[in-house]
Amino acid sequence: MTRDLYQDVQEATRRHRQHHGCGAYTYSDGSLPGVIAAAMDARRIVEVGTALGYTALWLAHHHRDTEVDTIESDPDHVQLARQQIDSHGRSRSITVHAGRAEQILTSLPLGQYDMAFFDGFSPTADLIHQLRELLRPGGVLLSANLTLGGAQEALSRLADPTRWLTHSFGETALAVKLPT
Repeated sequence: MTRDLYQDVQEATRRHRQHHGCGAYTYSDGSLPGVIAAAMDARRIVEVGTALGYTALWLAHHHRDTEVDTIESDPDHVQLARQQIDSHGRSRSITVHAGRAEQILTSLPLGQYDMAFFDGFSPTADLIHQLRELLRPGGVLLSANLTLGGAQEALSRLADPTRWLTHSFGETALAVKLPT
């Protein structure tokens, strides 16, 4: 079992959620996205749903050259994530984009990402499509919160065997982009 290297961010997120009354939850096991990124030697990663930066730090952990573009719509979370990321010395490799994922994703380069991680409220089919467009062939999408309301169409997109090789476990799916 991996020691949680970013437990302080996990705890800060819990404290913030209680105080702020918001939906800032960290992925239940931040090391999983980090281990997947390390296993595939991902150097370019996009994340939707930063909260306070817990999984962004895990995603960037395996290699100093890894670049993470993480997107957060809540201005308080953007500020707190930037502080947490800076306190861990990763502000050069992790960029926190402020705004709605649907708009920010259109400004990122197509086909250039090794990995995408969705950890917002619930993925939509359009977000799954946008993330797929950003991934290179063979790139990996890890999508959480698939059991929350509204994810049925997103699940059906991930189940398309002509576009993805997908395995679901609990609320999460791991999908590899197939060449089309």
